[in-house]
Amino acid sequence: MIDKTHSAPAFTDKRGQITNLLAFPIQHVALITSTPGAVRGNHVHQTDSHFTYLLSGRARYHQLVDGVPESCEMNTGDLILTPAGVPHALVFSEESVFLAMCTAQRMDGKYQEDTQRWQVI
Repeated sequence: MIDKTHSAPAFTDKRGQITNLLAFPIQHVALITSTPGAVRGNHVHQTDSHFTYLLSGRARYHQLVDGVPESCEMNTGDLILTPAGVPHALVFSEESVFLAMCTAQRMDGKYQEDTQRWQVI
């Protein structure tokens, strides 16, 4: 089952709001933009789990769990956890911006070492 959440603000006053998104050890954060129709992912990470937080736009998230396909819509403010070993992909229906918050370091070739291409969609 897809682990998707949408957090409500924890604090609001005249200055604005604070929404707590994540309390988890993170080693790498990437800001990624996507155009309508773009496909991201279609791969699996061997050791890295990551959280995808949609800052703006819309996407359809797909994953395979024990070979069974699952998918859901992602809207602005949605957060999805992709555990290590779960093949996944995103298809964007409009201009979108998201954060990929990863449990493993992705710099200096580590992303390529941990990632295997996998046709999810």
